[in-house]
Amino acid sequence: MSIRGIGHRGYPAKYPENTMSSFQAAIELGYTHMELDVHLSKDGIPVVMHDHRIDRMTDGTGEIQDYTLSELRQFTINHNEKIPTLEEVLLLAKDRIIVSIELKDPKLYKGIEEKVYEAIQRTDMIDQVYIISFDHKSLAKMRMISHDLQLGPLVNKLKRSHFRLMNKLDAKYISVKYAVLDEKYIKKCEEHGIQVVVWTVNKIEQMQYLKKFPSILVTTDELEKFKAFNYPKTVDWKQVSV
Repeated sequence: MSIRGIGHRGYPAKYPENTMSSFQAAIELGYTHMELDVHLSKDGIPVVMHDHRIDRMTDGTGEIQDYTLSELRQFTINHNEKIPTLEEVLLLAKDRIIVSIELKDPKLYKGIEEKVYEAIQRTDMIDQVYIISFDHKSLAKMRMISHDLQLGPLVNKLKRSHFRLMNKLDAKYISVKYAVLDEKYIKKCEEHGIQVVVWTVNKIEQMQYLKKFPSILVTTDELEKFKAFNYPKTVDWKQVSV
């Protein structure tokens, strides 16, 4: 059974975020979507990590853009995993799960939009991904590169002006923080066929509130908790801590 929801950086409550093991777990749990973050290596390869530095997640230090891919491969995450490339993750996900790709700090990386699009093309995943970013100019570049890619602005609070932005980008997704959800704009998005994505929902009381809005696509770190709450008949309760 498919679990309609987004595994935030895979399944970070149990596995190191943005790693192959984390993404594999989200897929095996039956989620329909997973989210990841992309930067560029020194030699222009899209790699998957949330921060623009490797300090927090690896045994190395420094900025991703200062290392080639082969140099980044020398560092480990949790002693046994490597920083994955976008292409590797897309091949893992192909025909199994939809991937939300966040362009992180695109101003740091010249040509990141083209490089990400090339990886999507090489893996034939254009119908199984959508691109999100707080940098709406970067999304506009993506739209110039491809009329077929699905796009979604990230916003801290949904405003009336964002509907003009959505129209300009021909975007079908919009991602907003849970804390600033506005019921009026949720309904307007539903009327306009815009998919609202909310992040990051980890508490039972948040999940309970969002049952009022079944159209919303929920992002969570707590994949098994979310599955147990929303799909209780599919869960072995002995294996779940909620």
